[in-house]
Amino acid sequence: MSWTQEFKTARGDAATLSDIGDFNQLVSLAETVGRELQGGGVSSRQIRVLLSETTAGVSRIRRGRTLGIDAASPDRAQQDRAAQREAALLNISLVYSAGRAKSGETYIRQLTDLMGEVTGNVRTFEDFKVLRKFSEAVMAYFKFHGGK
Repeated sequence: MSWTQEFKTARGDAATLSDIGDFNQLVSLAETVGRELQGGGVSSRQIRVLLSETTAGVSRIRRGRTLGIDAASPDRAQQDRAAQREAALLNISLVYSAGRAKSGETYIRQLTDLMGEVTGNVRTFEDFKVLRKFSEAVMAYFKFHGGK
């Protein structure tokens, strides 16, 4: 089963990421992804873009310093719209990384496909925070399994 299919199974019928009832399946998927990325010759630099962009995205949304927000203290509706934009823009960074990949190209493309599916389920700022936690888990398991 592909990572994208595993995500769809983990998501079940949840409308958004924050609606997922059992996060253990997402954690298990993050471990699978991290382990396989490590075994596939991917470097931490190649996947760090995922973690850095999601972490920076949360910060930008909170501070109102992202596309579409012009407020020092954005309200929840503004944050939710910004989260959707940040998620869409994350895909661009991943596609760029996949295009540049010299080693582990197959795995980076799989990661890009998976994250395209995951980011497509971001509707709110809370969903974006789940996306960030998932990104952190992928990187943590990548490192845990010996990723350099």
